[in-house]
Formats: sequence, structure tokens, C-alpha cells
Amino acid sequence: MNISHLNVGIIHSLIGKNDGVSIVIDQTVNAMVNDMGIELGNIFFLAAHTSPRFNADTNDIFWHKNDIHKQIITHFCQEPPDGFDELIHEKAVQAMEIIDDWVKENSIDLIIAHNTSHPYNFITAVGLGYFIEKLRDKGIVWPKVMVWWHDSYFEREQFANPNKIIQKYLKYLPGTEIDGIAFINGSQPELARKLFHSLKFAKTEKFFENRAIVVPNTSSIDWNWEEQNWEADKLIAPRRDNYNDTFFRDIGLECEINKRGFELADTVLLLQHTRVVPRKKIEVALDFAFQLEKKYHENNLRKCITLLISGHSGDEQADYKKFLNDYYQIKLKENPSSNVLMIFGEHRILSHRDIIVDKKYYNFYEIPSVVAAHGGIGTYFSDVEGFGNNLLEMVSFGVPVVLNKYDIYKSDIEHLGFKFPSVENCELTDEVVDQGYELLTNFKKRNEVIKHNLEILNEKLAHKIIAEKIKPLIIKMFTRILNLE
Repeated sequence: MNISHLNVGIIHSLIGKNDGVSIVIDQTVNAMVNDMGIELGNIFFLAAHTSPRFNADTNDIFWHKNDIHKQIITHFCQEPPDGFDELIHEKAVQAMEIIDDWVKENSIDLIIAHNTSHPYNFITAVGLGYFIEKLRDKGIVWPKVMVWWHDSYFEREQFANPNKIIQKYLKYLPGTEIDGIAFINGSQPELARKLFHSLKFAKTEKFFENRAIVVPNTSSIDWNWEEQNWEADKLIAPRRDNYNDTFFRDIGLECEINKRGFELADTVLLLQHTRVVPRKKIEVALDFAFQLEKKYHENNLRKCITLLISGHSGDEQADYKKFLNDYYQIKLKENPSSNVLMIFGEHRILSHRDIIVDKKYYNFYEIPSVVAAHGGIGTYFSDVEGFGNNLLEMVSFGVPVVLNKYDIYKSDIEHLGFKFPSVENCELTDEVVDQGYELLTNFKKRNEVIKHNLEILNEKLAHKIIAEKIKPLIIKMFTRILNLE
């Protein structure tokens, strides 16, 4: 089947932003255009917010932080307020009608809905479920619907005991009327299979045999890494263009280090290239920064260790940024002579470069390359991840990373052979501090690790995997009837 003529519609709360789902969406779009022959003009977007792009429609009903989603998250496992059921239904019908109009207006053949198994997209999931039910009840099998399972209420302890009203709608997260499903790690299919069985879906085993795939996070390598002299005893990193030359000044880093009597040359950068949410365990990265400073002191080196956090705060309804600021102050009181800095870059980092009036804004995706050019390393002490988009981004730009071995890392990534100094259960060790120190001070060792990790990334997690996985699934969705397979 030639799928190049299909009109593809992509749905998510955010598109073209800095979150992991947005990253996967853009990677998928590139795969469809570059490897599957689908024209960019045949791809349409429906979201609450998008970066500037063609064929994009927006409506606040799909925003994961609008009022109704905040109520759903707050009351997910609590006694619901009066009128809660009616309110959910009303908003879901609104979402359904918007999806219906969007599909008709753009003649959508294939819907790819992202993260509709997660409560933060509850209304989107239920509205899409209503839309599919309405069509299938009329015997209409077009458009086909594929969902991309990034995360789910099954995978988050905070959603373990939904109330009765929430339970009523969980059959739509992501629903069994769909035509195909993509997962981002190897543990999720079994969770979904159990869900489908619990919903008495008769074709569960056939569906998961023929319509389910695992598409791991992937990354391109957008610099000439293969042309470098990796044997050289010097820093090797992507070339930094002059737009990013003012980054450290604009985020306030230069001002802060100057106050403490340091220059950039005396500054050690630790990049926390993630959003500011509790499961990222950024407080462990802070602990690592203070221990690393002591390691430098042991070697009679005075450095300003700076933890740079590039992602935005405010997601997942937790004031984690305040917690981190408070934690940082506690660490400073415990270490009164310390010069460790914590810098949030979100006030000058977007999903794209921009200049607004007289302020420059920097591209989130490019921040690892800036840190690599300074000789910094990454921190990634998450205790829960769906896979590891931001980890792969750091690797792709030549940033060595120290990390915590979260469950999916151990099951889906570790066996690939990357070299990462690591800990378990977020418990720092002298060994990981020593290994981090070596990556910062020994260019030969650093280059050896970077080259090795780039080779693994290029061989085993390149973007070509996306098309290799999803194209056969899409063809099956359009050419084979599930109950005849």
C-alpha cells in the first residue's frame, strides 16, 4: 500500500514545545516526511498550544493545565464534587465536536493521538473516544486511529485509586476502539494488555500481536562527530554559533559567578536538561554538585560548580521549583563556604530561537551543545522515566551524563551498551562523583566515552527506527481486518 497520499492528523496538548511528547511528535513528523513519503502539507495538528507551524488548529479544551484538567487531577482519587460527572461529559462532548470538525475540514485519514492514556489528557481522551464510538456505531471505519502511549495512570502511584466517576471514563484512556497503538518502552504493552482484558475486549490477543509496536525514543546527531580526531587530548564538542555566545550572560550565569569572584573559565557546568518536576529528582543533582565541589577542593582547585536547569517548571501541579530553591538554601547553610550555583534557564529558553523586543530567547534543543562546548556534563537522576528523550539529546551533542538507573533504563537502555557513570535508588556514591570528576578533567577519557556513546546512539537509536516501526503498522491498519487475521 502506498501511504504517501494519507492526510495525517496529530493530537496532543502541546506540539512543538520542550516536553518529551512534543519531541517525539516532531521526530515522527520528520520520519513521515523524510522516510515515508508523506508530504508535510498532508500533516495536520490539533492542540492547545503549538510553536509556529502550518496546518495547526488550537483550542484550550485540549490543554492539560486548563481548569477541568486541574479538577480531574485534584479529584482523581478523592471524593468528587457535585456535578463532576456532568462537567466531564460536557467538556468531552466539546472536545469531540472540535475533533469532528477538524477531521472533516482537513479530510483526515489517520489520527495519531499522543498520551491519551494519561490523566493529564483526560478530556482529550474521552472526547476522542466519543468521536470514535459515534463513527463506529454508524459502521464508519474511517479515519483510522492510532494512539501513542507515552505514560498512563497505570504507571503513576498517585492515580492508583480512582473514584467511581473517574472509573466510568477510564475505558477511553486510551480506549479499545482504536486501530493501532505505539508504546515507548517494553514494559507498557503488558500493562495495556491487562487493561484491554479488564474491559472485556474480545480481540485483545490478536490486537497486541498485530496492532501494537514499541517505538523507543530516538535521536539524530546534528554535527560532524565522525570527522573529529577522538584520540586528541583536547575538548571535542559541536561548534557553537554566535547566536548562542550570549547565552550564559542572558540567563544570569555570568553575573552570578562574577559576584563570587569567578570567570566562566572557572565554572563547571552540570546540565539538568529536563522539565522541573518531582520525578526528575533534581535535588540529587544538587547533592552531586556539592559533592563534586568537595572533590575539586581535595585537588586544590577552586571552581564554581553550577547546576543549570534548562526545562520549564509548573507541570504536574507540584511546586517543585520552590522545593528546590528551599533545598538549595539548606545545602548552602550546611556548606557556608560553598560556591555552588543553581540556575533556572526557563526565562530565556523556548522551543525555538526568538527575539522579542530586545531579549534573545534560546532553543531548548541546542542547550546541550552549548554546555558541551564549555566542557560540562549532564545530570539525569530521575527515578521514573517513560524512556529518556532528554538523556538521548545530551548524548547526541557530546555531553557525558551521570545518571540514576531508573527501571526503564535498566530494562530498555542499559543493554544497548552506553557508558554512563551511574547510581541506583538515587543514592550517590564516591565512585560516581569520582567518575563525574574524571569526565570533567580528563579530555582523553571524556572523548572516549562521548565517541562510544555517539556510536551506540547512531547504530541503535537513530530516527530511522521510527519509520521502520510505524509504517508496517499503518499499512496493517488500512489493509487488514483484525478479526480475519
